[in-house]
Amino acid sequence: MVKTLNTKLGFQIATNEIDIAHRLKKGPEGKKDIIVRFQSRLLRNTVFREVRIFRQSGIFIREDLTPLNLEVFMSVKRKMTDEVSSVWTRNVAIFYKNVHEQVTRVDFEDYQTWLDRPRSKRPTK
Repeated sequence: MVKTLNTKLGFQIATNEIDIAHRLKKGPEGKKDIIVRFQSRLLRNTVFREVRIFRQSGIFIREDLTPLNLEVFMSVKRKMTDEVSSVWTRNVAIFYKNVHEQVTRVDFEDYQTWLDRPRSKRPTK
């Protein structure tokens, strides 16, 4: 895992800079994800800034969210597909970009509103 990070990022991460790393159980597609906790938040943020480099090589990086945050994240992503163009997290905060390119942070006070929204209907072709 460290070798892959070093190859893709172009800088060196030492094994002692990772606090713990292990595989998770197999997902629906039979793949085993890897969860990593870095020794420093600075290194973690550096890796997250390079997420596009990883995505181009087929490696997807995401934060490990609490069940509530994950449910709200998926609600934002799936319930307003006609108005929300992209959704992401940074330091556990959920953000989305609407069709007018405006970025909005989902505040904790708005969680229940997002959870209560009905799922948007997919446009028919």
